[in-house]
Amino acid sequence: MQSNIYAVGAFSSTVDNSTYSELNAQPVNLAACTITGGNNAETTGFSDPRNIICTSGFDSPGKTWLMRDLLTGFYRIDFPFRTTPSLLRLINTMYQGRGTKAIRIEAASTNQVLTMSYLDPVTKSEQFCTQSCPVPLNYAWQEYRFVDSDATLANITGVMINIVDWYGMGGGFNKIELYQRDPRVYADDNFNNSPCGNGAFRPSSSSTGDWKPTSPASYHGTYSTLTVAKADIGSAQARAASMRVAPFIPDPGFYRIYMMVPGCQNTNTCIQRSNAKVSLSMTHKRTVIASVNQRKLVDEELEVYSGYLPGSSQAFSMTITISMDPDGFVDPQAPSIEIVADYFRFERITSYTNLNGVIQLANNLSQPAQMDGPLYEPLNESLPKHSVVYTVTTGMANDTKPELTLYLGGSFSNNTVGYHNIAQYRGQSIKPLTGTGISGTVFSMTFINSSLYIGGKFNATADQATALSNVAQFNTTNQKWTTLSGGVDDAVTSLTPYSPFGPNVIALRGSFRTLYAPTGSGSANISMSSLAMWDTASSQWTYSPYIEGTPSLLFSDAWQDRANNVALVGGGLSAVAALEANGALLLDAQQNIQPLGMIGSSLLPDASGELAVNSGLWYAKQNGTIPQLIVGGRFKTPDGSTNVATLVDNEWRKVLDGIDGEVLTINNAANLLFIGGAVNAAKSSSSQGASGFGGLVMYNMDSHSTVGIQQLSGPNGDQSTVRVNKVAIRADTSMVVVGGNFSTAGGMLSCPYICTLDINESQWSPIASSTLVDQVTDLLFFGSTLFVAGTFQNGTAPLEYLMQYNFDTRSWSSVSGASSLPGPISSVTPGISETDVGAFYISGAAASDRAPYLAKYDGTTVALVDFTIGSASTVRNILVVPRSRIPGSVIGSTSTLSRRSGASIPSGYVLAVSGDLNLPSGQRASSAFFYNNQWAPFLSTVQPDGSPGYIGSVFFENPPTNVYQRHRLSVALVILVAIAIALGITFLIVLVGLVYIFLRNRREAAATASAASAALAATAGGAGTTKALPGTAAFGATGAGASDYARLGVGAAGGTLAASSQRRAQNDDYLDAGGARDTWGDNAFAGEAVTYDNIAPKTDRFISGQPAGLAGLAVAGRQAAVSSDTYVHYDDRQGDGKYANNPPSNAMNDSLDSIFESAAAEADAEAVAEARERSISTGSMGVVAASGAPRQNMPAPHHYGSNGDIESGDPSSESANYSRTSMYRPDSTNPFEQRMALRESQGTFPPAGPYSDGTDGLGHVPMPRARHLENGQAAAAALAGAAGVNAAAVGKKGGKGSRRRSETASTRNTEAGHSASPSPSSRQSGDSSVNGSSAHLPIRDSLRQYPAFYAKFTFSSRETGELGFRAGERVFVIDQSDEIWWMGIVDHGSDQALEQGVFPATYVSSEPPKSTDWTELM
Repeated sequence: MQSNIYAVGAFSSTVDNSTYSELNAQPVNLAACTITGGNNAETTGFSDPRNIICTSGFDSPGKTWLMRDLLTGFYRIDFPFRTTPSLLRLINTMYQGRGTKAIRIEAASTNQVLTMSYLDPVTKSEQFCTQSCPVPLNYAWQEYRFVDSDATLANITGVMINIVDWYGMGGGFNKIELYQRDPRVYADDNFNNSPCGNGAFRPSSSSTGDWKPTSPASYHGTYSTLTVAKADIGSAQARAASMRVAPFIPDPGFYRIYMMVPGCQNTNTCIQRSNAKVSLSMTHKRTVIASVNQRKLVDEELEVYSGYLPGSSQAFSMTITISMDPDGFVDPQAPSIEIVADYFRFERITSYTNLNGVIQLANNLSQPAQMDGPLYEPLNESLPKHSVVYTVTTGMANDTKPELTLYLGGSFSNNTVGYHNIAQYRGQSIKPLTGTGISGTVFSMTFINSSLYIGGKFNATADQATALSNVAQFNTTNQKWTTLSGGVDDAVTSLTPYSPFGPNVIALRGSFRTLYAPTGSGSANISMSSLAMWDTASSQWTYSPYIEGTPSLLFSDAWQDRANNVALVGGGLSAVAALEANGALLLDAQQNIQPLGMIGSSLLPDASGELAVNSGLWYAKQNGTIPQLIVGGRFKTPDGSTNVATLVDNEWRKVLDGIDGEVLTINNAANLLFIGGAVNAAKSSSSQGASGFGGLVMYNMDSHSTVGIQQLSGPNGDQSTVRVNKVAIRADTSMVVVGGNFSTAGGMLSCPYICTLDINESQWSPIASSTLVDQVTDLLFFGSTLFVAGTFQNGTAPLEYLMQYNFDTRSWSSVSGASSLPGPISSVTPGISETDVGAFYISGAAASDRAPYLAKYDGTTVALVDFTIGSASTVRNILVVPRSRIPGSVIGSTSTLSRRSGASIPSGYVLAVSGDLNLPSGQRASSAFFYNNQWAPFLSTVQPDGSPGYIGSVFFENPPTNVYQRHRLSVALVILVAIAIALGITFLIVLVGLVYIFLRNRREAAATASAASAALAATAGGAGTTKALPGTAAFGATGAGASDYARLGVGAAGGTLAASSQRRAQNDDYLDAGGARDTWGDNAFAGEAVTYDNIAPKTDRFISGQPAGLAGLAVAGRQAAVSSDTYVHYDDRQGDGKYANNPPSNAMNDSLDSIFESAAAEADAEAVAEARERSISTGSMGVVAASGAPRQNMPAPHHYGSNGDIESGDPSSESANYSRTSMYRPDSTNPFEQRMALRESQGTFPPAGPYSDGTDGLGHVPMPRARHLENGQAAAAALAGAAGVNAAAVGKKGGKGSRRRSETASTRNTEAGHSASPSPSSRQSGDSSVNGSSAHLPIRDSLRQYPAFYAKFTFSSRETGELGFRAGERVFVIDQSDEIWWMGIVDHGSDQALEQGVFPATYVSSEPPKSTDWTELM
């Protein structure tokens, strides 16, 4: 299989029969024929018709046959043997203006007109003729094919050519040839040898024995007869007698061999005829023997063999031997035995049938190979009938049983076996592939690295399991189908290995125009011509050869596994090249050229069809940054930009929009990119990069935006001729020099042809006046010196093309030797800094004939360099490159580029010259290397129309030029910074205000708490102090006068005045737990200075250490209590310092409790006042006001019964002993008092009276005991404050006044150190005694002094200090200073403590709910 060639297509059998045999392969021996001329010319040397048989030369005597003047004639050929003519060839005569114009061909014996065909010399089409067949008047062969039936042609005995028309005085011929269709070999060798045959091998015959020619009158022709006596049949002499013929078989193939047996009736020898032994020697090793019965009455061709015959050659040709068959039939009546031999005819027949699209041919087609058998044969198993096979390939299948496999692809199907359109031929049988094949037509296949690659018109595998798109890969290892990338959009008709690109690249041709990206990859599709390349190693599309046109043929002989394979691409092509580069290519570090940009993202021709790259650079903002390739010219990018592009991720992408003019130069200074070129005449004059290119653009690569600069203009403001040829950067400055064709900048600043631009200010500046008279073509900096290439003229002095400008002296000067330059300069290229410091190379064209020249400036002077090149060349760029960078394939080991150091070019370097170059060798190149006037061509380029291309520039990656650049913030960023500063200041102001409000509230709260604490101490009569008041003692009431109490010094409501020693003892544990408390001296009630550590030191109402009586302190406390600011002064007795900013988490709750407990102090004060009044009236107790203060009577609390009347015990009832049932009037109009009275009547709170403590016999309402504070914390904040001397007495006389109740007692346990306890026996029934530390009135009613609001919504507290409540609850507001957050107190019920905190002001309303809703709301 590996040594075979497989031919596939749409066929079922071979067509190598007689119909398709060559017509001129078997000549008829005209020399043995009878030739007759009709009306032969009388001219000597031209009258013999045999002159034109096997002759040479033209129209000379003895080589031409002519007819008699002005008469018709004929040329007749009579055959002495049997033959079947197939082709007649003639060359006309032109002797003395004569010639045959038309002929008619007839059968010689019957005059039957024969039909002929010929090829029209003008139309090249086959034409048919009978009566008049035209003959061209020239010396070229004109062929006429016999088209009548084989039966007609086989029976003719000759041919007569009638001349029916002529030129000049008559017709004639110069040469004639006649051919027969089937090869024949005659027993009479005179008929075999044609004197004009030029083949290497001719048919022949020879005989041994007594063979005699026989020519009966009834037989057309002459044959040989061998007669042997009947008795001698078995003799050696008879056996030795034989006839041996050697035919000429022009082509190997399958033939039928016919033996002509003349009828025995011709000679009346039928009784003598016997069998002939025919031995056919096919090859050196194979002989076929047949016995032919020759007892035939009439003439007959008998088939003696059918099969393969090798072609005749000098090395070997088959032979046929005829002899007497000793085993043949012999008639007993015959006196002798005879056999006859005339000729053998070889008829070409069809070799094979049932091929069905596939035939295999041997790889070796040499003559020895064909001796052993046919060079082609069918497969052992055929495809189904009507199969069309378009492609076939072989490969080593790498599955479970690796073996060489033949793969067939096309349009066929076998449902029984299960293959469709593709199959594999393994083990002498045809089998399916995975998935049963392809759903569509397969046109081409190739096998690489264990994978089969298929191209065609299909969309999936036959079982629809894998989606495909006209091209696919079948991996023989894992037996899986995959598509190549995303496939292609149309049919793939050719697919073959492309050896010039390496062993892993395959080429695809077809009607596709798009390469699909993989599904779901997000990549873009690739527009492509009808030729594509796939890299099987990287599994991606790669660049293809450049072909302009539609290829119709794609062929590679890579299958031959040779070292130098050939790839062929044919078709209607206008331009071809080895590699498609599209304007830019790269010479990599391995000295290989490769295109820039990935497949499908290359540069494209612009709208006018032009594609040219004129300039480029490796952009780097600073040293150490990764460079970015940017090019400019005339082109467009795949993403739609024009004339400037950058290479990002191996894809050409746009840099900016609006560059619609040709770019000629690109340079960069720091992050600024300068793009210069020819202005577009259709541009707008408004702004850079808007709707037209103004010749120069400054582009910020960081912000990706253009920098506004003033436009360059020509004379009179005309911008249509503006052209920027060069932008040069002056190192370590902010200066950019622009050269080209312009006259002004910004419309007003005059700077003809050259101008400077400050990159920081975007400001144009002229340089010193110059003698420039034409555009600047190139610029080159060396330090502060700028070399300017242009056209200079000072007055009438000769033109100069190079001058220098010194920026330090601001002056122009000539360059030494520059006057020798013959014409304008096209480019200036710096030399190698290591060896040519300050040197540069100059290229240009002579002003006289535009012939290119080369010069060098060595740092001192300019000198021309020997530069032999065609005058039609155009040099566009010169670059000094290391010789080591030149590919070895270009210069080789025996390069003509000398390694010696030359005067012009440093050793180890060469000049890379680019453009359109006509080298001295006659070669045309786009880039070549030059050294000491020797050339080595490098690259040749071509344009789409087939004309030569050019290389505009060659550049290496160089470090960026250092410049001075001032960075400024953008206007938008400045505005943002200003806004941020303003917001910051506003925030600080708000923050300071919030801090001030917070501190003020804390200070006032502290004052409130401290004052309330002091008032509570004064009311309790020293409760909470650490020592007893001076001069206190227990005494009896009998005989006691008012003066006896002067020493006591207790002001009205000064605290508990009478208490049992037992109750004092009960409170000792609270004193022990309290630790150090507020203290005062013995004269505290007389104005002695009081130390009040529990009062905030920062309040403006008290100053620690100043003298203040407790009475005054109580008044101050009342004033502080009504303040809306709350300040909690926390005393950490376990530490050394007192602080108010960061109390412990439970300190706030304790402090709030102390606020409410101050109400109990006020209630205590009222109780003491009422008790004193009753005591005084009864004489049981006397109280003297301190410091001469008048004695004040305090009203006793009123107690109401269920009917609303005052119960006994009230002073107004004059009852010494009364019982109390309710403190609230049930008939009150106040809903709150009604509710409280109702709750008391239900026994919830307070419990029904009267009550007695067991000591004084007085009925009163027991109040909750002050709770013990942990860790010695004493909260001292008063809600309502304690009544002072004067405040408690106002409106209290007569035993009536406002009631004030407190829910809880004071936060501090009071010491009952000041008491007067009369004996029970001496106590009157009207006396009453109140103990301030244990007996308290209800305090919830005391909240009524604050405005009450009602919750509209439920508010859930989320942070410490917030007050939560339910919708409908009553909130007592104690602070409304803030518009958003208020502070208040909520009474959730008698079984819960009061709560204080802040809450949203919008959650409450001053309007109460309906009275019918109180039960539900409260």
